[in-house]
Amino acid sequence: MKKRFFSIMIVGAVALSVSATALAGRFRDVAPEHWASGYIEEAASLGYVEGVGNGFFLPEGQVTYGQFAAMTTRLLFPEELPSEGSGGRWFEPYVETCAKKGIFDGTDLDLGADGDTPMTRTALAVTIVNALRAAGAKMPGARELLFVNVPDIGRYGSDERAAIRAVYALGVMNGCDGRGTFAGEDNMTRAQAAAVLTRMSRVELEGETPGQAPAPDMEERQKAAYEAIIAMKARYPEGTRWTNENSYAWRGGLFNVGYGCAGFAFLLSDAAFGEARAVMVKPVSLEDVRVGDILRINNDTHSVVVLEVRENSVVVAEGNYNSSVHWGRELPGSTVESANYLLTRYGN
Repeated sequence: MKKRFFSIMIVGAVALSVSATALAGRFRDVAPEHWASGYIEEAASLGYVEGVGNGFFLPEGQVTYGQFAAMTTRLLFPEELPSEGSGGRWFEPYVETCAKKGIFDGTDLDLGADGDTPMTRTALAVTIVNALRAAGAKMPGARELLFVNVPDIGRYGSDERAAIRAVYALGVMNGCDGRGTFAGEDNMTRAQAAAVLTRMSRVELEGETPGQAPAPDMEERQKAAYEAIIAMKARYPEGTRWTNENSYAWRGGLFNVGYGCAGFAFLLSDAAFGEARAVMVKPVSLEDVRVGDILRINNDTHSVVVLEVRENSVVVAEGNYNSSVHWGRELPGSTVESANYLLTRYGN
């Protein structure tokens, strides 16, 4: 199927070929060396953003729900721009247009906040995903999401985590530091919004059905991890002696060597994932746990590897359980969610 791109809908290739240096000077408070200068100029030239008057853009100013509703409508739904003199506060027609499409579902605005309320980065991620889906954009599939690394992902709710991973995978938003930390509680600035809008304009349309990720791919990866771990049972059957005197050098990063229970967990983890790098997640939610993940439980004193994820529990394998290897213990969801952390190699 032929692909379309948002960014060619208004100005075309000529405008996009103009360099940020040539456009420098459109706004008096955006220097050519500002990190977002190119984004701001492109977004302004395409009509997605506007200045605040007198030649100023106010790049560090906060973005409100009303402002982003206007920006989103201009970008994705230009045929629904309100007419002049629509009445009420200037942003209300834009908010109404976006609300009808479910774009602010799951945000503070959906819960009764005012359009003048500043948007956090978390709210923006949720809004972006809702907006792109409403516009029929091609959303990332499970394979793309597997390798998204967000160090602080455990701080957010399940819907927020899904949105954050999606905007990272799409390249629309990224981290605030070298580690890729999302910092979702921070408010969005106008410069950041211009960058986001410009990146949104490049997302493909008419791709896979919005919201339908090929989930079987994840199931296959978990099945492969399970089979690799269970294959180790022949070498380390139930009751094999394994104490703190046993150690193992892990290839997952974060920790070099594990002793006792940690060493056995690392051994099984390498059998399943080879050289894949691990990510630490905390706090832990049961819905985030996958086969092969390592849980650190019992007040940071014991490590186990997940063999099976059930509705309200997990089944694990472990070393140094009464000084030996044990397969098949079931842990309740409460134990999982009170874990000190989770180590995953699925690319959180």
